[in-house]
Amino acid sequence: MDIQELMSLSPSNLISEIRTSKKTVDHRENLEQYEPGDHRVHDPTKRRPKTIKTDRGTEIQDVSRLSLPFQKIIVDRAAAFLVGEGVTLGANPDGDTQEKMIAMLERTWHDNKLDYKTRHMARAWMSETEVAELWWFDEKPGTWDGVDLATGGEVRMRMQVLAHSLGDHIYPYFDEYGDMVAFGHGYRVNKKDHFDVYTAERILKYTYQAGWIQEEDRDNKLGKIPVVYYKKDQPEWADVQPLIERYETMISNFADANDYFASPMVKIKGEVKGFAEKGEQGKILAMEPDADASYLTWDQAPEAIRLEKETLQELIFSMTQTPDISFKQMQGIGQLSGVALKMMFLDAKLKTLKHQEQFGEGIQRRINILKKGMSLVSTVVEGAVNMVVEPQFHFYLPDNQKEFIDTLLAATGNRAVMSRKSAVALNPLVTDAEKEMEDINEDDAGQFGNIFDEV
Repeated sequence: MDIQELMSLSPSNLISEIRTSKKTVDHRENLEQYEPGDHRVHDPTKRRPKTIKTDRGTEIQDVSRLSLPFQKIIVDRAAAFLVGEGVTLGANPDGDTQEKMIAMLERTWHDNKLDYKTRHMARAWMSETEVAELWWFDEKPGTWDGVDLATGGEVRMRMQVLAHSLGDHIYPYFDEYGDMVAFGHGYRVNKKDHFDVYTAERILKYTYQAGWIQEEDRDNKLGKIPVVYYKKDQPEWADVQPLIERYETMISNFADANDYFASPMVKIKGEVKGFAEKGEQGKILAMEPDADASYLTWDQAPEAIRLEKETLQELIFSMTQTPDISFKQMQGIGQLSGVALKMMFLDAKLKTLKHQEQFGEGIQRRINILKKGMSLVSTVVEGAVNMVVEPQFHFYLPDNQKEFIDTLLAATGNRAVMSRKSAVALNPLVTDAEKEMEDINEDDAGQFGNIFDEV
């Protein structure tokens, strides 16, 4: 259905068409796998209690239920490598108009705390498989770096994150060519259901009151759908979910076995004539000549469990291209060269590049929305709307600064590669570099003065 046909429908049919056109996403299952407390190991229908026979008869005994946040670790590390260092704007502004456009974009980025929200969105995208950002104009007094924000009224642009975990229901609507021509947003406020529809031309708002009632219908001044939609086929851990479930079942079973075997159990053959009293020193067990007693031990099983545990953990991290950077793994690696560090994190780098293909496309659309908004907000930058601005991702990687400086020294024949002033400015113990340089110069002058006086 094209956009003209869609917008000609009645409110109920319009909302139904937008809702039913979307492929179903099982958010509940994704969130249950993401939250350790909701894992299958805690479900008594999946991991059943044990039925045991005692002297008192048959009893139902619960079993150990140990869950681990592997999914969160996988998502957190992938999101950190993708956007943990922030996303910056890459451009080569030419002239005052384009310089002001960049300044307005950077101020909007800062005012909306986009670096923090982008990290939140990356985690939601990797765990819930879809997330969106909604932009709108907010009329507030102010200026951006001396640029008047509007003609006839000062306006800023604001953004809201939309995610299922935040109570939002998001419905992108695509045409036959795969282009998003409408976007639906369902939510609940004050026990009332609301549904907003955004197209490039119109913004419509509905409220459910024994049927969908239109509350608002206005022009979309932006001329673009003010929404950036991010979609992922499956959660970040999907390929290793069976391994994670096996790991949790294994350590839960092991905990049950520990509960059973942790206290010493004595195996006796033949007739026992008498036992030592509890707490008695030098305990003696009196037995018939052909009797025998020994502790019942568990020799082979713990080693097999340890091997499976290590194998599963290695597979979970390697199959998701997640670096195992736990303290235990890192404590013995020593000082590595820059090349060795890059090789250690090569798998994570390749995964990040793959993520940039999808997530970066959404950030590029965000920038395009902001540029169009800036051109409407201020006529001063209207001519810069076609300026090329691209997102720049910064992959986090530990570096060996000593090795880098040694390379620079070798390239310059061991000549200085940094001024004293720059070194002071980089000193973490110095709060005011200019004042510190003045004090250093005074100290140097006093020192040389004393030397000259002695001469």
